[in-house]
Amino acid sequence: MKMIKYPSTEQFRAVIKQVTEQAQFVSYNDETKKVLWDKDAKLPTLKFHGTTKIHGCFEKNTKVMMANGEEVSIKNIKNGDYVLSYNLRTNEQETKKVLKVINQDLKKEWCKLIFDKTEIICTKDHKIWTENRGYVEAQNLTSEDIFKTAY
Repeated sequence: MKMIKYPSTEQFRAVIKQVTEQAQFVSYNDETKKVLWDKDAKLPTLKFHGTTKIHGCFEKNTKVMMANGEEVSIKNIKNGDYVLSYNLRTNEQETKKVLKVINQDLKKEWCKLIFDKTEIICTKDHKIWTENRGYVEAQNLTSEDIFKTAY
């Protein structure tokens, strides 16, 4: 399997859009200058290995739930550690191995998200999963959003 690294999320999305359009294209009418699309066409299955970084980060003291239930500051997480993760496809918590730790000194604006039992400090552009709206930048979260937590 060939691995492609996209330098930006926008480029990744552009590739997905192009593949979708190619699958739905039927014909082009030269006289009317219109494209005929089949919006019900079966889309190809695209398999990607790896992740796409969504340009956000957590503050170094933000707590991460380890696979054994212990909370550790994200600054102390190492490659090979096992953390508790949430699988959106199966709707279950699972153990995941940390593959690559990235430490950066970002010159970005930060925000603090306060929950009932914990708080998260992250960049304003960090995407947070909500049950009602999918991924939302931290700066755009509202009190109406519903979150999945380990607690």
